[in-house]
Amino acid sequence: MALVLAPVAIAMAADPISEKALLLDQNIQALKDEVLQFNRDALIAEENYLYPEHSRVEVYVSVETQALLLQRITVSIDGGEAVTYTYKDSDSRALVRSRGLQRLGRFNVSKGAHKISADFVAQYADAKEGEPVIADRIDAVFDKALSATTLELVVGKARRGGKPVLRLQEWRASK
Repeated sequence: MALVLAPVAIAMAADPISEKALLLDQNIQALKDEVLQFNRDALIAEENYLYPEHSRVEVYVSVETQALLLQRITVSIDGGEAVTYTYKDSDSRALVRSRGLQRLGRFNVSKGAHKISADFVAQYADAKEGEPVIADRIDAVFDKALSATTLELVVGKARRGGKPVLRLQEWRASK
């Protein structure tokens, strides 16, 4: 009879331990979630400190031309330090396939008119070896207001089937 009751006694004794372990695991998970939220909040606070809304300019790139694979894009504002992004083939294909945006950089500038300069180098996905690359450059002026400014460099086709060109699009908050 003692042998039959022994497994039941062991199971009953293990039950409070597993409950404590489960409670400990839940507490650890809750702490991990709090740490992740704290890190998110700290990152947002740091970004807002480094790039306050009154001086922040964000620059993105998008590709409208099918099968055009970016190799490199460079951007600078007011002749300042240039930001260059060199694309891996997979990154360039993902940008075209998703028809998405990629943030190239954040800049701090004062209110008023500013010059943005950008250039890109690309090639079509089906280009033969030795074919020349496609390149374009833009120098444009944008007006920085007291609110954050978002600019998009769009790589798109020129009218009448010409070579792809770079154009600037400024996003405006809807009121």
